[in-house]
Amino acid sequence: MKKSTLVVVVIALALGGFVYWHEFKRTTPAVNATNPAIFHFQPEDVRSITFSRPGAPPVVVDRQDTGWQIVQPVETRADGSTITSLLNDITLAHSSRTLTPTGNELSDYGLVTPAATLDFHLKDGKTHSLKVGSPDFSGSSAYAQADGSKQVILVPKSVSAEGSKTLAQLRDNSVLGISSDKVQSFHLKTASADIEARRSAKNAEAWSIEKPRPMIGDSTAISQLLDSVSNAKLADVVSESGGDLARYGLSRPDISLEVHLDSGADRTLELGRKQADQYYARDTSRNMVFLVPSSLEKQLDQSLFALRDKRLLRDLPGSFTRVDYHSGSFQFSCGVDKSGKWTMSEPAADKGKAVENWKVFDPLSSANALAILDSPSPALMAEVAHPAIEIDMTRKDGSRKIFRISKPSNGDVYVWVNDESGLYRVDKQTYDSLLFKSPADILQ
Repeated sequence: MKKSTLVVVVIALALGGFVYWHEFKRTTPAVNATNPAIFHFQPEDVRSITFSRPGAPPVVVDRQDTGWQIVQPVETRADGSTITSLLNDITLAHSSRTLTPTGNELSDYGLVTPAATLDFHLKDGKTHSLKVGSPDFSGSSAYAQADGSKQVILVPKSVSAEGSKTLAQLRDNSVLGISSDKVQSFHLKTASADIEARRSAKNAEAWSIEKPRPMIGDSTAISQLLDSVSNAKLADVVSESGGDLARYGLSRPDISLEVHLDSGADRTLELGRKQADQYYARDTSRNMVFLVPSSLEKQLDQSLFALRDKRLLRDLPGSFTRVDYHSGSFQFSCGVDKSGKWTMSEPAADKGKAVENWKVFDPLSSANALAILDSPSPALMAEVAHPAIEIDMTRKDGSRKIFRISKPSNGDVYVWVNDESGLYRVDKQTYDSLLFKSPADILQ
């Protein structure tokens, strides 16, 4: 055998001997082939948990009607998913081995001064405790003691990790603690906007703006706004107690978002002055002041235009039975015949011929306003009063949707819609797509 190989073998045998002595010879293992459960309570039985770590004040979390709350050393929402994960791990955990320590072995196991101590207070008044020490040699388990027993058990690594959480890890680090799909209404105030909106009771995807005046909301833009708040996390906690709000620009916040949840609860997020590339902020249901990234401020600083519906046409083509078109000297009428197909009715020479109705509907359905003028000038109103294109569409219920489209001026095209307020400014491509000059442009 080569000398180098012999050295490797000797080292391996020595390491194996050390592990054997440390894990087997120095302890008296209890015979338990079934790996008993550490505790016999269920997650729902727990009323409160106290997390203790060396050099840090204990953290106490209570189960309350609104969810898990940290009550010591500060009062704030707890991260419910973290607490639930811990309780699931604890109640499902089994001891892989039981050891009876001798001499100073408790120190070897890290249990003289435990890395973490968990005290569970149950609804029935009973208490349980778990002291978590050092990881074992494999790194997959940790040494622990339960309910004051002198015996040492091996618990899963996940129990050790969950039990060693700090205050920062146990608190709810979301900026507002909401889920966007639970928001029923909101009130957004910025330097340039004061907007109130409500989710439709009939269609959870639809939103209506109620302030500054009734209008249809842009469901995509509103969902993105609420998702950004729902997903945002604290960048850092500046003050646990809040203190002088004026110091952070929060006595008169630049931006505030108040949401009303389907549970009946209200939450408000306020943003103050800028600090480097972050903003001071607070959730008014908590005392603390924290920092949020500037990206959240940008997502919240929305205008009315950004959150209102900007589509020219929301109805599906199947909602209509007739289209009357007029542009200059050219005009045509088409509609749904008895077979359900779109055919020409005027001019008479083309009556009954099949129509490519998508050429009318698609440009209108895909067009989004570049701007909406709620108080257009008389000159612009005159432009649409005598439009370059007029499209009069009749629905199945007999109601009408009328579009009057101005001729392009410096690339700007304006559209008046009979059941909408203001004028829509659209791109010239919309105008070009709707400018028909002969029946051949619309016939199949």
